[in-house]
Amino acid sequence: MRRRGLIWAYLAAATLPALALAPATVQAQPADVPGMIKFVEQKPDDLDRSEWKEKRRDVAKKLGASKDKRATAVLSKLADEETFDIVGEIAIEGLGQLGDANAAPVLQKIAADVSREKRQRELATKALAKLGVKAGVTPPVKEPIKEPVKEPVKEPFKEPVKEPVKEPAVAPPVSDPPTEVAVVAPTGVGADLLGEQVPATLGPAFAADTLAASDRVTFALGTASLGYDSVRKRTSFDFDVAASYQRRVEQEKLAYGYGGAAHVVAGYLNPDGPQKSRGALVNISGNGEVRIYGGPGLYGVGRGAAALNVTYLSVTPNDPNNDPYKDVRTAADLGIALGGGFGRVLDVGSRLRVTKLEDVLRRNRVLGKPIDATVMEQLQRLWWGQRHARNAHQLLITTIAALRSAGVILGEPDASVTYQLLAVLRDGQLNNRMRGFDIDLTFGESYLLRDDEPNNPMVDKGRVEQLLLRAGYGRQLSDKLDATGTAWGRLRVLAADNTPSPWAVGASARARRFTYGDFGDPIGTLDLTGTLAISNDDTDNTSLGFSLGAELGFTYWLNQASGLRLAATTAFDSGDVFVGAKLEATYGLLDGSFAR
Repeated sequence: MRRRGLIWAYLAAATLPALALAPATVQAQPADVPGMIKFVEQKPDDLDRSEWKEKRRDVAKKLGASKDKRATAVLSKLADEETFDIVGEIAIEGLGQLGDANAAPVLQKIAADVSREKRQRELATKALAKLGVKAGVTPPVKEPIKEPVKEPVKEPFKEPVKEPVKEPAVAPPVSDPPTEVAVVAPTGVGADLLGEQVPATLGPAFAADTLAASDRVTFALGTASLGYDSVRKRTSFDFDVAASYQRRVEQEKLAYGYGGAAHVVAGYLNPDGPQKSRGALVNISGNGEVRIYGGPGLYGVGRGAAALNVTYLSVTPNDPNNDPYKDVRTAADLGIALGGGFGRVLDVGSRLRVTKLEDVLRRNRVLGKPIDATVMEQLQRLWWGQRHARNAHQLLITTIAALRSAGVILGEPDASVTYQLLAVLRDGQLNNRMRGFDIDLTFGESYLLRDDEPNNPMVDKGRVEQLLLRAGYGRQLSDKLDATGTAWGRLRVLAADNTPSPWAVGASARARRFTYGDFGDPIGTLDLTGTLAISNDDTDNTSLGFSLGAELGFTYWLNQASGLRLAATTAFDSGDVFVGAKLEATYGLLDGSFAR
């Protein structure tokens, strides 16, 4: 009996905190609001950062329930700045509980910020309703009474000596932003590395409604080996390589993406004598997608994809009386899909990188002012323009120069601060950090080209219609932990009489833990993935296919877009158990991203 099994993912992780119940006879003590405010604003020395962040969320929740308006300022700051931590949502709800009208401006700002998560905007709107303020309407603020200022006694006026004034040279207006600028290098650490000025190529000026963008070229090496057996006098060689390109732009009303991939697997075996074997598998594919957003989160989507697969096998036997065997097979797919969906998943890694830079400056007490939206975009354009760089030398110098020019950094960074900034710029664990939820249903029309196989009627070819389901989820639980998931399904429809209508569904979930050294050095990523899939061929001689799998891996990062990954895998597929391990090397040739 033929079984069709698919490996996909499921992972569920949950924690249940212990509940401490106090005796009913003990009277509740008043909350130490000043102490809680201090705990939220400053990490105690006896706690590491991750433990403090966990406890800070509980303390922020208690501040909101305290009804003490002294907590308004600190909760307003958390709500405004903590956009990637759940403590920001806790603070938004807490401001509604406090009932202080002074929190209205920051809540209105959050409610109107389209770059914030939908849940955060909804929480801010609900909090404003509790304050009796409508979103977009600022409550009147009483101006403080100003005391009259006494005029100082004026000294007798003396005519100043006139100096000749040189007119400043005024540059003509520039209609478009330059693609290359000269950034003045800092005069402190590393100032003599690139001279007084550093040429820096800027990335594109993204439209005002651009939410995120990415541009990536990746080369992956699965396995490659060359060997010679001197006893059997046998030479062997095999390799498995892949390359891909992806470009995506997410705007408020329009999103589009396109890309392609190539995958080659080949092997050669030549023992002593006339016998030899050669084989190769080549797969080339391309894809594109366009989304048009209408109402809140609703969109129409169109997708296109094409793929070409070539299999080659050649065997020369040892016996000259046996004919050599050679087989070449080709398969091609071309399809389009149209439908609709809801939601959006964005790559916010580039924004997280800016946030971590600001955190480094704040911890070292050299932050002149917070990084605003203008500086954030300028930094990301600098990084985008240098996305092909293989080292972080110029990236570090231009980033520090941009921060100094904007007044974000105070003075010249010392060796320790410079090292920590470099660690953030080289951090590959900030790539592909997804946030949001997305689901869509489409109708697909495909045309399949296959070689004739008279003895295998199960091979589909020609027109095939399907219903396709896709879903995705991403959440940044903290700066060191995230969770993502996907789900898919397909069902063949409109099949001819006596033609099977197979179906399949699957889901995958992954949790990642990002590890760092004492000064922000990215060490590696520990990931745990689970998969689950069920399928049916809709024929009398096959049974329901079922697969369940898990994978535990660790990625050691060589630079921002390249790393080595070792993983252990296990799977149960329709009654069979598989256990294995794999080592992968990925090299990023080009990696750029943008997120508001």
